[in-house]
Amino acid sequence: MAPSLRETILGLALAVLGLLAWWYGASREPAPAPGGPTERRPDYVVEDVTGVTMDADGRPARRLVSPQLRHYPDDGSTELDRPLVTVFDDAAPPWRVQAERGWIDATGDELLLEGAVQATRAATPELEPVKLTTSELLVLVDTDYAETDRFAELERGADWVTANDGMRVWFSEPMRVRTFGRTRSRVGVRSSTEGDD
Repeated sequence: MAPSLRETILGLALAVLGLLAWWYGASREPAPAPGGPTERRPDYVVEDVTGVTMDADGRPARRLVSPQLRHYPDDGSTELDRPLVTVFDDAAPPWRVQAERGWIDATGDELLLEGAVQATRAATPELEPVKLTTSELLVLVDTDYAETDRFAELERGADWVTANDGMRVWFSEPMRVRTFGRTRSRVGVRSSTEGDD
């Protein structure tokens, strides 16, 4: 049985009211917060951080100092302001590595330092002082290894080497360095210029 004219008009009126209600509700949705949904927010912030990790014998292996640490739950990473990392070595003075900013991956195995990065080691009667300067440095924490693809300069006593396309450094004695791109160096009284590694 076909609907009557009155039922048809009532059905159309209800459909129009439903559409109007949907349109009104959609136009009243709250505006997105500034920064949008992609803005990262830390789940916790720690001020004036000092952390020490120990080696297998219970001696300090590394110390991290930062005025502020921020942990992000989306990927488990941590951001650091002005980090200072001290790496202790039984055979040599400790390395002191500082930067403007730092980032630690979720596993704690990688430390990315950015800004004015400087790694220094004091002299001993047997070892010359060492200073590494660059703008970005990736440190593999458990292997005493670091690398950069940015311009880097390494000074060891009166000797120095610069590399336009970065370098890899193994910090443990005997220290090793591999350079990339245009490289300049001074060893003793000689100076040289080399090409790509």
